Amino acid sequence: MITTRFLGNDNLWDELRDKVKKAKSVKAAVAYLGSGGADLLSLKKGDTLVVNMGMQTVKQGITSPKEVQRLMKRGVSVFSRTTLHAKFFICDKSLIVGSANISNNSQNVLDEAGSVTNCPQAVRRADDFFDKLCTEPVRPEYLKKCLAAYKPPKFNSSKVLKRNNKSQKRVVSAKLWFVGGLVRYDVPEKEKEKVERIESQAKNRLTKPNGTSVDYTHYPSKTRYLENIRVGDWVVECVDEPNKKRFVSAPSQVIGLESYPRGQGDRRYLLLKEESKTAQEMPLKKFQSLIRKIAPNLAIERPRTSAITSNEVADAILSIWTPSGRIAKKNVK
Repeated sequence: MITTRFLGNDNLWDELRDKVKKAKSVKAAVAYLGSGGADLLSLKKGDTLVVNMGMQTVKQGITSPKEVQRLMKRGVSVFSRTTLHAKFFICDKSLIVGSANISNNSQNVLDEAGSVTNCPQAVRRADDFFDKLCTEPVRPEYLKKCLAAYKPPKFNSSKVLKRNNKSQKRVVSAKLWFVGGLVRYDVPEKEKEKVERIESQAKNRLTKPNGTSVDYTHYPSKTRYLENIRVGDWVVECVDEPNKKRFVSAPSQVIGLESYPRGQGDRRYLLLKEESKTAQEMPLKKFQSLIRKIAPNLAIERPRTSAITSNEVADAILSIWTPSGRIAKKNVK
């Protein structure tokens, strides 16, 4: 089956590291390889890298010849191309294309995005293009000149970015969000008409209208969580009900974020979700016991909102329920 998935930030890096580590053969084209790049990109003997290792790039400290040297000592074939600005990776039968250079700044500070596909035609075209880029092998003499000419960057780009963009936070990319700290209560009576109008319009966004319905969680302000969550993300919520124990909802999928004025310049925000009509909730303690088996390092003893950035962990949590939202039989005890 041919699949293509969008990846952002941590998801992109997780996918890249995993594919490179497991692949028998990797062909990597990346414009710039910064300090520490040989650790970020675990290429091995038999792999091939093409990178912009032009003398001007080296003198500016953008590509580190020391990192290239480390890769070459591992048995990686390295080529230089001064016009290279592409970033793509062929890992066996998979292709990852994205914006990320191999640097700590790219991994930890900048917002990066890409996609991964196993489409045979795309992989073949990328492979043909890659081979055409590999025209100038990095030879020992040239590497020696680059090592002598290299000058580390005069500034820490991550610190500059953080200082100049204090209000701009890196986008958190996650397949699943665990949301804690919720208390069930209705919106004020005077606002219900607005909510019902938004809820009715959202029905057009349902992907399976016969088996699902629109659900929403309302917030009195736009939290960072709401700024980061995206349409298509999955949500599992921990809710307190008056005079009841806390429970965890079945997964629902985000279909939008809407808001409306509620007086005195304030707005109320509605996180709209597509929820199965047969969804089943479970007690928080039961959920916690299952999570300890799936992801022991995931801290949910005191439920708080957190992004599940690992696709593997996210899929394992989602599988606690069936696609119809019912608790899987193996978890019913």
